[in-house]
Amino acid sequence: MKTSQGDVFRRRENLIERLQQKEQLTVKELATLFNVSAVTIRRDLLFLEKKKMIERFYGGVKLIQKPLSRQRISQEQASFPVTAFVDALTVFLPTQAQIFVGAGLFSTEIIQALAFLDISILTNDAAALTIEHPQKKALISICGGELERESHALVGDLATHSFHKVQADLCIIEASGFNAHEVTTKNLSESFIYRTMLQHTKGPKIVYTSAANLETVSQFMIDRTFLFDKLYTDATISPTILSQYQAKGIPIDVLID
Repeated sequence: MKTSQGDVFRRRENLIERLQQKEQLTVKELATLFNVSAVTIRRDLLFLEKKKMIERFYGGVKLIQKPLSRQRISQEQASFPVTAFVDALTVFLPTQAQIFVGAGLFSTEIIQALAFLDISILTNDAAALTIEHPQKKALISICGGELERESHALVGDLATHSFHKVQADLCIIEASGFNAHEVTTKNLSESFIYRTMLQHTKGPKIVYTSAANLETVSQFMIDRTFLFDKLYTDATISPTILSQYQAKGIPIDVLID
């Protein structure tokens, strides 16, 4: 039976976890552990090596230990002007628009604010199931899938299939890393879901993130920066970074609550 993309992502994420638990492992040990061939494991290791997440040596592999990054700290302390962001989005939202919203730190709050509009929302944010209020007009649908560890994001083949079946008028994705070249996220499985959302969006593709995440890079690329129609961030953005982005023609909107 052909291995699905979701299976590949889960194996690679589990491989990283195993290396976090054990200082080093051999290709043979990993192949036995995951019940795949040594060739498949070497393909996984090559992918992770390109991401600078592992170090290979003769007969084995170990995780590259990284210090606590600025990005991780900023996400734990992050804030974002959700009200101003949703106000800015209304120009992209005709009545009964179909939109995708990717799960993130602020996605539930964003969906809550969008729920007052006459639109349809498809999201992989499992926490959106709890959204309910008397003035709710939006039809909020949750894709199926598996719940990502330490997250409220739904991932996997079922989640991917849900977005394959729909064409959206607008796509909204939160990045955990952003620079002039690429938009990134922390999780491999999530990166695939977000690329699927982008591929099935016929209208604007929006990325947002806290200014603290600008000019940082997470492990996995969602897509190239030029494929997004606009970046939204908060007013703590460095004037230098703002000038650089404007000079490079990156459409950016600085939000103030």
